[in-house]
Formats: sequence, structure tokens, C-alpha cells
Amino acid sequence: MKFQLACGDVMPGCPTSFSAGSQEQLLGEVAAHAAQEHGITEITPEVAAAVSAKIRVVE
Repeated sequence: MKFQLACGDVMPGCPTSFSAGSQEQLLGEVAAHAAQEHGITEITPEVAAAVSAKIRVVE
């Protein structure tokens, strides 16, 4: 099972996509990208909810 997220689904215009074997790994990659590319260093509950809502599970 894979977890996928397109950053553009949360941050319109961003072409970066993520794929990982666990949701935790995916969220770690997304958090690192958000800090480096978007200047988001604090993951608020609202940001976490927006990201979680866009994660797709692929078998």
C-alpha cells in the first residue's frame, strides 16, 4: 500500500508530489518540503487537516 499527495492539492501551483510506504513517512516528507519550499515551519491543526484530507491511498 502506498500513500500519495500532490502538494498542489494543498498549495496551488506547487508541482511537487510525494509517495511513501506509510502515512507517517509521507507526512515527514511533506513537512520538510513545506518548511524548505513554502516557509511553513509550524504545522497547525488546520494545516495538518488540509494535508490529511488530500492524501490518497494506492494499493
